[in-house]
Amino acid sequence: MRKITVIAFVLAALALAACGPEDDEEEPGGPAIEITIATPVSLPLTPTNPAVDPAAAFDGAKLYVVYAQEDGTGSHDIVFAEQPVGGAFSSPVVVEATGGLDSRNPHCALDSTGTLHIVWEEATGTANREIHYATRTSAGVIVSQNLTATASEDEAGPRVYVDKSDRVHIVWESAGDIWYRRRTTSFQAAVMLPHTATGTIGNSADVTGDSQDRIYVTWVESIGVNQNLRILRANPGGSFAEVSTDGLAQRGSVIMSQPRLAGGASGQVFLAFIAQDSSGDRALAFCATVDGGATFSVPSIIYGADAPNIRDPYIAVRSRAGDTNLTIMLAINDGSTAGGNIQLYASRDSGLNFSGGAHNISAIDTTAGQNSAPVIALDDDSLAAAWIGKPAAGGVLRIMTSVSSYALPSE
Repeated sequence: MRKITVIAFVLAALALAACGPEDDEEEPGGPAIEITIATPVSLPLTPTNPAVDPAAAFDGAKLYVVYAQEDGTGSHDIVFAEQPVGGAFSSPVVVEATGGLDSRNPHCALDSTGTLHIVWEEATGTANREIHYATRTSAGVIVSQNLTATASEDEAGPRVYVDKSDRVHIVWESAGDIWYRRRTTSFQAAVMLPHTATGTIGNSADVTGDSQDRIYVTWVESIGVNQNLRILRANPGGSFAEVSTDGLAQRGSVIMSQPRLAGGASGQVFLAFIAQDSSGDRALAFCATVDGGATFSVPSIIYGADAPNIRDPYIAVRSRAGDTNLTIMLAINDGSTAGGNIQLYASRDSGLNFSGGAHNISAIDTTAGQNSAPVIALDDDSLAAAWIGKPAAGGVLRIMTSVSSYALPSE
């Protein structure tokens, strides 16, 4: 496992600061992907209460958005809506009526039949939360269940991935442990994934798979003030084995948080995360494995020299028809927890180069500096995005969505 050090982090940040969009023609990898940014739509159009915590899935024909909407009592409901490309959003539908309990932090994924799989945190009326799961078929039928039902434990941060065989994989955190459940025809028992050492604390888990249906789980593993990324892999139907013993960094050199995974072709998995050096500056970092997790590339710094507060990374990967390279896009909030702008970086050569600088996809008809929590998805020529924002005139927070177009540049 190759390491990233403070020296490498600083040098990479300085090298990034020396390059700008005006250098596109001379950048390695050639001219940048051309992105035509669409005007975002507010969802719901005229909300009475704030809408937050977006999740999105995209099949090229429809954008599916799941989010948490405040119900007027201080609690939230999980809400679903869909938008055909070029059309209007459907009326929002509550995924599960929970009688005033607080529902937050949804995540979703589509399977091959058009069924949407949704997970979220459901408060139980005390300090504890459960992980709830629902399916929504293409015909609009919603069925939900409680995946954990452990009143004595607090569960949070669920993520869901559907593999190419339509098996469902879900991860979450509970009391510093990372848990995993798999569903084929029904859910198997939950499994606690192993830590590096006794006493470590795990959080911010994510899950994905590669083209061979090997499943990868990553999370932040903390010992004291140090934070590394732990990565495990399971073969189809198998148990998890270690990929990284000590994360992607030497302990104490770089603090890492908010990891996000996406699978590519055979043996390829891509990872974006927030790196933080000893001075406290934050940066968007990116690395990949091309050999099924046996080795990861040294993380490169994509963005950070002029935005020390960046957070909320998200990654989308697309194997475009007729293109031997993968298109990879990374989105971040360039501000604090209160929000910034939603910046997008794009690579057309499987992540070797991110040419062209940042694309501000929240620039049109939104309030600058008050956007956060982006999620993105791709098809061959469309970029679907959702984030927490405000309309140009201000008002309560709500979900902003857009389906922009993109194309490879002509050489």
